[in-house]
Amino acid sequence: MGINLRRTYSHPLSQEELMGKFANFQKIEEIPFSLQIATHLISLNVNHEELHWWSPEMTLRLENEEGETTFYESIGPNSSMFTLAMFFVIFGSVVFLAALMMSLSQMTIGDSPLLALVTTLFSGLLIVVTFGILAVGRMKAADQVSRLRDFVSRIIES
Repeated sequence: MGINLRRTYSHPLSQEELMGKFANFQKIEEIPFSLQIATHLISLNVNHEELHWWSPEMTLRLENEEGETTFYESIGPNSSMFTLAMFFVIFGSVVFLAALMMSLSQMTIGDSPLLALVTTLFSGLLIVVTFGILAVGRMKAADQVSRLRDFVSRIIES
């Protein structure tokens, strides 16, 4: 899985010159990523032709520090996919705890806790499967992450 999600780079050029380099690449039609440029923020996304559920997004924040420009890189999953995954994790956690409490209370009063224990098992399984899918996505995204980083370094070095 070895993807370092946050890196920091320094460059001797000014922030305006580096933003200009990104703006020039934004005008080229055959680039493999979509660029969105704000004041001190650059967002890179995978183009729609290669976009999958595991595709990463990269954000670069530029700051002037001691006469040079510092890049703060952040790479993460698509925000809608991450939100959906966290919904399943939170839902599974709440159901897991509620079913576990219900099974313990049923065992205390002498009733059969079978339904609550089965629900506990399936909600725990939902959590594990969700994290497993996220891990698979992270492994599949490793190639796109390296291409994003290569693309950014090519722009900076041009």
